[in-house]
Amino acid sequence: MANSKPIKNSKEPKPLKEKMSPQKKKRLYWGGGIAFFFLIIVMAFMPAQGSIRYGICRVYVELNEQYPDQISYLGVEDWDPVRIFYKKTDPFGVSSINSIDCFFKRDVAGNFLNEILRVDINGKSRLYEAEKPENVKKFNSSISAIVTNPPDLTLPYFSLDDIAGYKDIQ
Repeated sequence: MANSKPIKNSKEPKPLKEKMSPQKKKRLYWGGGIAFFFLIIVMAFMPAQGSIRYGICRVYVELNEQYPDQISYLGVEDWDPVRIFYKKTDPFGVSSINSIDCFFKRDVAGNFLNEILRVDINGKSRLYEAEKPENVKKFNSSISAIVTNPPDLTLPYFSLDDIAGYKDIQ
């Protein structure tokens, strides 16, 4: 027992925490509840944001319409494919409601890539100039710039069920 050394306790015991008074607990609970309530209110008033695939499809529309400043977005289905409904006005003042479906490539795991596979405008059998594969291929080379500097991804809100409202869209 001559070799035994006394064990040093290098750590000092932590001081006991003081119990919180019931009034202080009540104030903390009320403060947390109010902060959570305001967080919910702020989130409710924030506009819905679409995915980058919506942004890519939107840029494709704007690059392929003659007057992109005359486009009003009516609705978006941000699924597979990304479908955008928009109203455009031509130089003669004629307005038309159009839709575009953007189909995106997938990797082997099934995840979407930021590359357009094909585009379908208005779902007709007519092939528009913007739907040609060579135009889609040219556009795909610029997608990295779109992802780096994303466009406005705020989703438009317009009830597509009320057909009477289409005439009043600005």
